[in-house]
Amino acid sequence: MVTNLMLLPDGMRRWSQKQGVSIEESYAAMTDKLVEFADWSREEGFTTFYVACSSVANYSRSAAVVAIAMNAYNEVVRRCHSDLNFNFSGTLDVVPERYLTELEALREKSDKRSGFTLHYVLGMSLSREICDIFNKLNGKIPAMTEEILAENAYVPEPIDYIIRPGGHTRMSSFYPLMSPFAEIYFCAPLLPDVTRADFQIALQDLRSRDRRYGLYPA
Repeated sequence: MVTNLMLLPDGMRRWSQKQGVSIEESYAAMTDKLVEFADWSREEGFTTFYVACSSVANYSRSAAVVAIAMNAYNEVVRRCHSDLNFNFSGTLDVVPERYLTELEALREKSDKRSGFTLHYVLGMSLSREICDIFNKLNGKIPAMTEEILAENAYVPEPIDYIIRPGGHTRMSSFYPLMSPFAEIYFCAPLLPDVTRADFQIALQDLRSRDRRYGLYPA
């Protein structure tokens, strides 16, 4: 049973150039689109909507650009938290503290009984995630198991569907550790340009796939 969806936001810099607007305006458009995506995901019956907000490498960008992006992501949660459950995870030591402090407060105020969760993953890096889990548990457990790995992963459950707009057919460093069988859909529109029709086309494609999980068809 498909229960969750992950979005890899992409294309804000290119959208600002295409539209002739500032990067601030581009990220404001992203904020509006993520609010829409959360609504669309809930309406389609998903119980969790994951947003791969940033990679570890993204925090090497200028402080001004990092601030614009983080303010935009926090604004989404400011607007939505009273109507859904909110959570976040990731390589949090690379995220400026002031944004984490607000996200923690919004998580506490979010609606835990809503039946729908918006989950941010901040500072994604598959290699960094594995190293952090090893360093955290080294010498503290007799052996690693899949259950222990999942308990400590940024995203503990397998992701069902991943959508990446923006025209790039690559995952960069945005692959969730515990999701070897995630179905991935790449599409051309830059994130702020994605429409509900584009979203429906993506879901139609993903839902039509024969998911075998490494097995032969019955």
